[in-house]
Amino acid sequence: MSLMAEGQTTEPPFLLDAARVVAFAVLPQGPGIHFSAVVEGVSLDPRSVSRLVVAANLVDDAIFLLHCNESWQTVAAAPQADAAAARAAAAEAYAGIPIDWIPYRSLTPAEEREIEATRAFLRELAAGGLDQ
Repeated sequence: MSLMAEGQTTEPPFLLDAARVVAFAVLPQGPGIHFSAVVEGVSLDPRSVSRLVVAANLVDDAIFLLHCNESWQTVAAAPQADAAAARAAAAEAYAGIPIDWIPYRSLTPAEEREIEATRAFLRELAAGGLDQ
């Protein structure tokens, strides 16, 4: 049964946890697929992670590897040096499982505007400009 038939989308939203999605992967499922991943010292339940995302934080463009459930909700996240390091961390965490990364599509003009508005808000918040 396809993911679409189950009511799930294979593409995440363009923004996850105040970060712009750069690339994503849907982990293969099946009886021969097993992993034991630890993220930032926390062991992940393999039943709770089925999607991965490389994302750039909107405040400072820091890169994160997000470990997500089937609804693209973040289960765990870890900062990475860059997108290549995020993909390498995923390969290590999910050793033996093929990870097919998909670059995120070009954003629509409306999505670009939303990113810029959210970025401006978050940067002002981070700078303490909303405390007044």
